[in-house]
Amino acid sequence: MSAFHGFPDLPGPDEVALCKLNEVYCCGNARYGNITTFTNATKKHPVINVTRDIHHHRLSDENISMYIDVEDNLFKKITSVWYKQGFLEALSVAADPTVNRESQFLAVTASYFLKVANVFSTFRYFLQPHLKDIGPKIVSNYSRTRSWGNAPIKCLAWHPHATKIAVATVDDNVRIYCSEVSFVSTLKCKAQGHVSSLSWRPFSASELAVGCEQGVIVWTVDPNSMFTKPSSSNAVVLKRSGHNPVTDVSWSPNGDLLISCSGADTSMLVWDVSMETSIPLKRVAGGGIVFSRWSFDASKVFAATSSIIFRVWETKRWTPERWCARGCRVVAACWGPKDVVLFAAKGEPMIYALTNTGLMSGTQTSKALAVLDVTKVELPSGDCVGGPILDMCWDPTGRYLALLFEESHLIAIFCTTQLMMQLKITPCCFVSGLENELPSTMAFQQNFTEGACLTIAWSSGRVQHFPIIYTDGY
Repeated sequence: MSAFHGFPDLPGPDEVALCKLNEVYCCGNARYGNITTFTNATKKHPVINVTRDIHHHRLSDENISMYIDVEDNLFKKITSVWYKQGFLEALSVAADPTVNRESQFLAVTASYFLKVANVFSTFRYFLQPHLKDIGPKIVSNYSRTRSWGNAPIKCLAWHPHATKIAVATVDDNVRIYCSEVSFVSTLKCKAQGHVSSLSWRPFSASELAVGCEQGVIVWTVDPNSMFTKPSSSNAVVLKRSGHNPVTDVSWSPNGDLLISCSGADTSMLVWDVSMETSIPLKRVAGGGIVFSRWSFDASKVFAATSSIIFRVWETKRWTPERWCARGCRVVAACWGPKDVVLFAAKGEPMIYALTNTGLMSGTQTSKALAVLDVTKVELPSGDCVGGPILDMCWDPTGRYLALLFEESHLIAIFCTTQLMMQLKITPCCFVSGLENELPSTMAFQQNFTEGACLTIAWSSGRVQHFPIIYTDGY
């Protein structure tokens, strides 16, 4: 039987799902429906729609065409390309006869050097295939955001203790929305390009880590300040040679350590932000570290690589347990209560669980168990759901699991309960967007006390809060 058997029917053509209240799937008119008709639980939540904002910051092709091209001499061209794109790209410019018409000797010499460099690069990529891509392409390959390069919202993160959310947009600005204030703070500095991930520091009202192309930027934003655009003096840039672009950042639940990962680096860096120092955790096999996830009690860290290998680190002595996924790399993972970690491999419609790893039991006999098969199916409405998983997240109470799929416009939410040592997963509901909207990324609110609240960023730039509520009398 399909995992989607038992889900409530999707809303009608002109309707949209707004919330789930005491097992009632509440829907309303897509244009005029309001969630306050059913509940006030999200009444003070920030209303976010970044579409208008990014139009003022992003240069269009029409804007670019207004500038007049200036023909630089060959030396300036080569120097500029070397500075911006590296030595090999500069050699390519020097060897290109359509660009270099001034010096035949330089063109021939550069072409020979380029051939030698390509031989060494081929051998290096054979040993380290994760280094084939560079810069933003690495982030795009490993991002859990649909169409990361073009999505209006690249990533978002809820504060662990306050109703405050950080949203990174396509213009690489990070906007802070808070229920307590009406204005929106915008974080931007020169080093903040190609933002990949966000993480709030626990037990701090003001510190936000931003993973980007150059490294990690830790912003300190005074919650009582009325400045909507804090200066770059409020930002600390943490970077290390070879550790860029950063594809993931995550604070420990205690707020004392920060982990950064890069798909181009086989080391996972553990930062002491106050000292601006880092300790690399390096293992040879597996390629670059794509992302990491802390367990609730900070005793373990799940680290996924660019290959089929992933590791579970014990954080007292920082010793790892190595695992291999079937077929392809781990694309998404999340921790739940009682040290249960769920993960999914790229291209597979299957979720696995590690419930008793060797780090916990002292044995190596444990193995990952398949707990949910989400093979793609067609619903009675004609919509398709399921298939390869793009991202998943578990709410802080461990009661709801949300899945985002590569080939579906629907988000599926499941109920999860733990009975003894077994995890039971049952249907809850679907969340669909407005016409032609696709879900880009999502996150559960961390301090929602009335149940669970899933925040979804849609491809239109609209952000939706979808609460699942149980009242005391139910």
